Amino acid sequence: MKKRLLGVAAAAIMLVAASLSIAAPAQAAESPVALCGSDYYVLDSHGVSGATVYVLASRGGAAYNCVVTIKTANRGKATWVAASIGTPDGRSGIDEGNFLYYAGPIRISAPSQCIQWGGAGGNRSWWTSAWSYCS
Repeated sequence: MKKRLLGVAAAAIMLVAASLSIAAPAQAAESPVALCGSDYYVLDSHGVSGATVYVLASRGGAAYNCVVTIKTANRGKATWVAASIGTPDGRSGIDEGNFLYYAGPIRISAPSQCIQWGGAGGNRSWWTSAWSYCS
């Protein structure tokens, strides 16, 4: 009887240990600063369908900007989301596709220039800023 109880107890302990060792799904970074880098700060944001688009600037004299679109709906499910950035001289970047948590980050050097930034969420309806954030 004691051996059987010890065997059942050992099996229960092994089952609990196995369930605790299963890793939880990785979580995406929750902040635009974590995605763009700690040397960036948020300039502005704009809500789009199922996401928020952020534009950030680098600290100091580097004059870099970063755009990231973070999903607010359907997180963890691959749905379409996009982020874009451009300069008047024609340099631009875009990241779009079916992502779990966010699109981007996209970084661009824009010293002494204005940038245009934007993004989109679940319904693929784009929002784009006017030329803004001139450095």
